[in-house]
Amino acid sequence: METAPKTDIAAALNRVLLTHKERLRSKNHWAGLSKLPATTVLDAFNGANSTIDTLTKLADGAGMSLAELLAYGDPDWEMQVKTRRTFRSWSTEDFDALIRVLERRT
Repeated sequence: METAPKTDIAAALNRVLLTHKERLRSKNHWAGLSKLPATTVLDAFNGANSTIDTLTKLADGAGMSLAELLAYGDPDWEMQVKTRRTFRSWSTEDFDALIRVLERRT
């Protein structure tokens, strides 16, 4: 049985910081946006086991969902992020149209 690779939280945080540098500026600034102590954020960046609450606050501070933040830690993170950005702009009608196309193909 094949297992999926684990999400690397520290890598995800570093990638989010790099790709959202204009908003987040630094780890300390991100801590302020997230309303978390700087030490908690630094621990997360250093690979410490972070709680879901901490990760959710970091995601909120970055202006994204927890799922979006975690996508940055997947091995194929660039594709994950691109896909999430694409679908985020879709309307219900767009999804309905895609479903109809896919149903016709099966």
